[in-house]
Amino acid sequence: MFNHHLFFPYLALTALIYWLLPSRRIRTGFLTLCSLAAIWYLDPRSVAVVVGMTVFTYLAAGWIERGKNPKLAFRTGIFGLLAIIVIFKYLGLLTATLNSLTAFVSFLPVFRIEKLFLPLGISYITFKYISYLSDVRSGVVKQGRWLDFACYGSLYTIFVAGPIERFETLKPQLESEDCSFRDEYLNTALERMLFGMFKKLVLADWLALVIQPVWQSPELFSLSARVLALMGFSMQIYFDFSGYSDVAIGASRLYGFKIGENFNYPYMATNITQFWQRWHISLSNWIRIYLFFPLSLRSRNRFWILFCVPVISMSICGIWHGPAWHFAVWGIWHGLGIAIHQLWSSFRRRNKEISTAMGSKWLQFPGLLLTFAFVSVGWLIFGVNTLRLAAAFFAPYTSRNLSMQSTLMIICGLFMMFGWQRLHIYLQGRLAPRYYRTLRWAGIFVLIWLVITFFAESSPFRYAGF
Repeated sequence: MFNHHLFFPYLALTALIYWLLPSRRIRTGFLTLCSLAAIWYLDPRSVAVVVGMTVFTYLAAGWIERGKNPKLAFRTGIFGLLAIIVIFKYLGLLTATLNSLTAFVSFLPVFRIEKLFLPLGISYITFKYISYLSDVRSGVVKQGRWLDFACYGSLYTIFVAGPIERFETLKPQLESEDCSFRDEYLNTALERMLFGMFKKLVLADWLALVIQPVWQSPELFSLSARVLALMGFSMQIYFDFSGYSDVAIGASRLYGFKIGENFNYPYMATNITQFWQRWHISLSNWIRIYLFFPLSLRSRNRFWILFCVPVISMSICGIWHGPAWHFAVWGIWHGLGIAIHQLWSSFRRRNKEISTAMGSKWLQFPGLLLTFAFVSVGWLIFGVNTLRLAAAFFAPYTSRNLSMQSTLMIICGLFMMFGWQRLHIYLQGRLAPRYYRTLRWAGIFVLIWLVITFFAESSPFRYAGF
């Protein structure tokens, strides 16, 4: 959506009209219509699905709040939402899996079910609506006004690939009577969107171009080239998705909405649990609140809580990304990593000497490298279409290396990931405010030039496909 040539003119025009309207309710209605129009333009068939899911979820919330059997209402709402996403997103995968079993069990029938279209943003809206019903059921939030909920569900700036905002955080902003425009909205929006597009168009897309030959035919390259390509993909997916989130947060701010941060330098994490506290934060919070905690309450068995719950939760997280089994394997990989870390942390808490030794600052850097390596191997599973192609990365290697230009591009990406924050803090602390502002604006103009230069060569955001 964001790299479509009409997005920014549409955003500017609708935001201008939005702030000219006289009241909050009229603005909310206008923004809802604009959001549905944007969804219709991108995929006309998806509008009916979005409206249907929104009406169904809102009625289910009213039944939960005012009905005689809120437990039945909640289960009906959740099962209804899950049925919708299974039918549209996973029916083809389930059919193919069942049919593949006929090769081993001859008496099983062969199913021939045509794959339905994949509605735009269905993964995100399903998680948003499940969180809404869960929060209404637990009393965290009220059903709210219909118009506010419709705007929450369809808000086009965060519709396709998040962040997964909860109604609890957006509802007060939609109900606020403070309707005045502030300069901060425009300044924040432009800066975040500009930096987000720079991450996508200049860093992510160029890294993709550099590593593409290795990913297509890994057996033709040396071990060092494969390692660099894997590191490059780790950086590409970070710049791609964090760039998308920056644009989504900035575009939403233009309408006055404050959307939660989705990334916090995840590759600076020193363990896998910390990584998931920094990566795709809105999804991590959703998994923790609506899967991890409820599953943990099923049993007090330590093995169940420390090992089984993370693996189950992350396998669901994996298959949520797409109707393919390599996504589930990717989720299990991370679930095993979190489980092993939790078991290790539990062991450390019971042994103070080991805990003291492992708390040394000297071990943070090895922990950072180990976490980055673990996550990068996970991206290998995530980024390929088949596990057979992932295995090709470990096949016997040749002496062919990447070019010096490609290697420098990957090193530049590493600096942007690991050194950008430290350089920013260093310059802000050492330079006088007027010099820092001058340098900052010079950097902004460079970013504008780079974004304009590379916009025509842009590719779709990866996470927009989930």
